Amino acid sequence: MDGIIVINKEKNWTSFDVTKKLRSILHEKKIGHTGTLDPLAEGVLVVCAGAATKLVETISGTEKVYEAEMQLGIITDTEDITGTVLEEKPVKVTEDEVRDAISSFIGTYEQIPPMYSAKKINGKKLYDLARQGKTVERKANRITVHDIKILDISLPYVKMEITCSKGTYIRTLCKDIGEKLGTGAAMTALLRTRVGKYTLSESHTISELSELEEKGELYSVVKPPIFVPEPAVVAFGKFDGSHKGHQLIFENMFAIAGAKHYKTAVLTFSQNPDNLFSGTSKTSISSSDEHLTRLRNLGFDYVFSYPVNHDTMKVPAEFFLRDVLIEGMNAKDIVAGTDCRFGHMAQGDADMLMALQDKYGYTAHIIKKRQVLDENGNSREISSTFIREEIQKGNVKLAADLLGRHVALSGTVIHGKHLGSTVLGFPTANILPTSGKTLPKAGVYISRVLVGQVLYRGVTNIGTNPTVAADNPVSIETHIINFNKDIYGQKIRVEFMDRIRDQEKFASLEVLKHQLEKDVDAAMHYPMDL
Repeated sequence: MDGIIVINKEKNWTSFDVTKKLRSILHEKKIGHTGTLDPLAEGVLVVCAGAATKLVETISGTEKVYEAEMQLGIITDTEDITGTVLEEKPVKVTEDEVRDAISSFIGTYEQIPPMYSAKKINGKKLYDLARQGKTVERKANRITVHDIKILDISLPYVKMEITCSKGTYIRTLCKDIGEKLGTGAAMTALLRTRVGKYTLSESHTISELSELEEKGELYSVVKPPIFVPEPAVVAFGKFDGSHKGHQLIFENMFAIAGAKHYKTAVLTFSQNPDNLFSGTSKTSISSSDEHLTRLRNLGFDYVFSYPVNHDTMKVPAEFFLRDVLIEGMNAKDIVAGTDCRFGHMAQGDADMLMALQDKYGYTAHIIKKRQVLDENGNSREISSTFIREEIQKGNVKLAADLLGRHVALSGTVIHGKHLGSTVLGFPTANILPTSGKTLPKAGVYISRVLVGQVLYRGVTNIGTNPTVAADNPVSIETHIINFNKDIYGQKIRVEFMDRIRDQEKFASLEVLKHQLEKDVDAAMHYPMDL
């Protein structure tokens, strides 16, 4: 299972205990947490599972909030109440002196990590050395205490809420405050209430997760592997082809982000949900790799692929909005098309986005689709479905107008039957069609071919070779004009400029050869940039 789980770690559990137990609950070996909590500590422990483990470092680096209690007048070897008492001192300080000492630690300072910690020196954990009675020199870490609020002073006990940076040891902070007061101090309790945007109110104990797993309801608490630390303008959808209709959404995103100084974040889907449930394989304009690469190249700050599986498709629409878009992607503005759908059984739509703005504190921007005329002069909305239809009809010029770029196929050149070079005198570069990708209608096309960094004119045949053999499987064969290099094993890109004709079965190879000469002549005179 891939996702982020906010654990409410209970006292006497180690962080290792938590991850070990989660492996059996989630049925996932790959698990990591985003910041150790000592056995004495309780509260928020953010755990990443599966694909989400790539976010461990990012989440670990976020701000943390703790509620801590310390006892003045006591010094221990572990800097908390679980350790051996080394010294006791009288507590002869006033509340004002305590407040002044505490406030002096707000800001950045050099903190020396405790000997009883998981930090390593020369490959050895400090707590292992400490248990052997050894003390070694430790390099101070620069940490930042953003704020300390005093919750209660009942000397010798002091309760505080501390907001701090990654790497801050709260028990060391308590010890340092005690040293400044001249009384010494040891931490007696610690509750972590927030890690970044993940809070105690949304956390669950291990026993609660076990119950949810038994009920088959883990999906309700496992957040997708998506994390945006800054306020963002968000769009979500399959965005198959990233066509001109999608580009209108993207243009609005960039305009809003620029005006508000927000980040831009796009959520796409790992596969078409229809394929998951229907058992069929609906083709796509772009392969998964092409799709993600194109989105990233458009300049978004964050691009995520939402895992589409039977668990994630159970998530109710409002949960998806709250957990994925608002919490995961930090959405302050959501830009969507009029036909957007999301959540279980596609129950979420543009109306829901508008209705829940006040509840979740975002602004929805619903964008009407661009309209164009189809080949029959009828007005149609630009959509991925429309473009796929035109590609399948062979209308690659119209599809290119809708996409904002040429329809293209990429692949590695493989050996064919060598009939083009040995029989016809027109050698071809053959590539296999990408699985699941929408192919132009069988026929002959004027093409532009990218080999390495150089563009060439070409003639591409999609389909079988009916004149040569009736039982050929579908193939993509391109004659690259004025090109005679060996490119077997190299990747090429074939762009479809225009359609010349349907496939035909010719009376003889000579008639076919004559037609190929005409096709090449058409390609040679076709206007294109090289």
